[in-house]
Amino acid sequence: MTFRVHGTVAVREEGQILISQIVGPWNAELIGEYQKAMAAHVPALAARGPWGLIIEISGAALCPPDAIERIRIGAREHARNWQRACTCYVIGPEVEGYRITDRVWREIYAGVMPFEIVQTSEAALRWTRQQLAELSAPPQG
Repeated sequence: MTFRVHGTVAVREEGQILISQIVGPWNAELIGEYQKAMAAHVPALAARGPWGLIIEISGAALCPPDAIERIRIGAREHARNWQRACTCYVIGPEVEGYRITDRVWREIYAGVMPFEIVQTSEAALRWTRQQLAELSAPPQG
């Protein structure tokens, strides 16, 4: 069964960082729209080297299992084939379900790529830039 899209998404680039703003709650149909929006950016980012993703969530951080599975599949695909190096979620305390979904997000990225959850966009940019800088730094030793 297909439903109408719940939530909204906007995607923009900042250097080698893709920033997605998602207003939830959302469903699998919104994740499909989100993946289409990302597809317009990912090939060019990957062609330039490793890149990071910041997902800024507002409204609610709640979504059904089918949407979570689409997120899991997309993260693995990006890590394996499109040089996505890290992911950071911005979820402030005003976001509905911000503590409930913490474990869900961490499980999606565990063993796939570095992942963090922060409360501000500034903290997300700092963390993501640090992750990318560590990848480009010459090996020590």
